[in-house]
Amino acid sequence: MSKEEKRVQMFAMIADWQQSGLSKKRYCEENGVNETTFYYWFSRSKENDAASGSFISIDKTGRKGDVEVIYPNGVRIKVDTDLGLLSQLIRLY
Repeated sequence: MSKEEKRVQMFAMIADWQQSGLSKKRYCEENGVNETTFYYWFSRSKENDAASGSFISIDKTGRKGDVEVIYPNGVRIKVDTDLGLLSQLIRLY
C-alpha cells in the first residue's frame, strides 16, 4: 500500500469514527485500531482541515490530463479534461 493510499484509508477511518458517534477509545476497541495510530491520524486530519479551503494553481497551457480531488473521507473525484476548459468553467462560477 502506497503512502497516499494509507493516508486516504486513515482519513476515511477518521470520517467513519465521526459518523459513528462513539468515543475515540470505544471506536478503536470496536474496530481493532491501535489508539496511538488513531490519535496520530486524527491530529493529521486536523492539520489537513486547517489547510483546506485554499486553492492551488493548475498549469493549463493547452494540456489534457486527469484532475483528481481526494477528500479526507476517501471520496475521489477524477476528471479527464482539457485543463484550459476546466479553468474557464471554474471562472464562470
